[in-house]
Amino acid sequence: MKMFYFKKTASTGRYEINLFGIKMKFNAGRGQTDRINNLLYELADPRTLQNIKLPKILSIENSLDEIIASGKSVARYGDGEFKLIMGENIGFQKYDYLLSKRLKEILKNEDENILVGLIDIFGYCPNTYMKKIAMLCRETLYEHINFSKTYIESCVTRKFVFDDQEKGIEYYNKLKSLWQDKDIIIVEGVGSRLGVGNDLFNGAASIKRILCPIRNAFSKYNEILAECLKQSKDKLFILALGPTATVLSSDLTQAGYRALDVGHLDTCYETFLRKAKRFVHVEGKVVFNSERYNCLIKPCKDENYNNQIVSQIK
Repeated sequence: MKMFYFKKTASTGRYEINLFGIKMKFNAGRGQTDRINNLLYELADPRTLQNIKLPKILSIENSLDEIIASGKSVARYGDGEFKLIMGENIGFQKYDYLLSKRLKEILKNEDENILVGLIDIFGYCPNTYMKKIAMLCRETLYEHINFSKTYIESCVTRKFVFDDQEKGIEYYNKLKSLWQDKDIIIVEGVGSRLGVGNDLFNGAASIKRILCPIRNAFSKYNEILAECLKQSKDKLFILALGPTATVLSSDLTQAGYRALDVGHLDTCYETFLRKAKRFVHVEGKVVFNSERYNCLIKPCKDENYNNQIVSQIK
């Protein structure tokens, strides 16, 4: 009997080593691949899935239908809000304990008058960046997500790639119906200039604007909220102010207003109109963080826009 041999088994691809009668079998370089391949079968087993929780999130299309049909406010969460909950700074908003606390509270919100949006990344997620965010934040977020409620999809106002242009036009027309013939108050960061240079809000009966800091807006939150509360309750609020908008939407809803946190809607619409696959520079508007940091935005020459400004909080 051989006291030592080393061989590969053709049928399994495994290696076998015999050292003084002690036999060992192993997969050289294949262990990780084999575990991943087998994981698919483990996940298909109901015994594996019975302890896995996923938040209930509507599709983008169903989310838009729900917003239109319900008449409710909207507060949205994205990767920035997730990071602030985790205690991190983000590009245009420093971590603030109170902001983080409020974001945690609203995530569990049971107010029937507001729809809370989450990005659908907690199960299947093809986006590499968002997959990393899910893995980083899941444990903490699961402490605050309300698994008994149904969330809308946050990307309902961030969609700009469609199967064809006609479907995109139809989608944006549905969005525009939310403020058709309504008096709206746009609360935005300086330089965001929602609707300037496009027809996004052409159907609104009237437009007023409250301009806020483009960075660290939450540091002026009390002033922003006080200015909003001066407006009559028949006005519809359109909010584009990062994580501050999530909190503001909740507080305005509790005060009897309807508020829609639309985030990057204008940027997405501009991207759609240009038939682009990713955000592009838009002359006269802040789109990228570098434009926020370097104060590259120039004064707006659009007199309609300038006349719509009722307040600027610096």
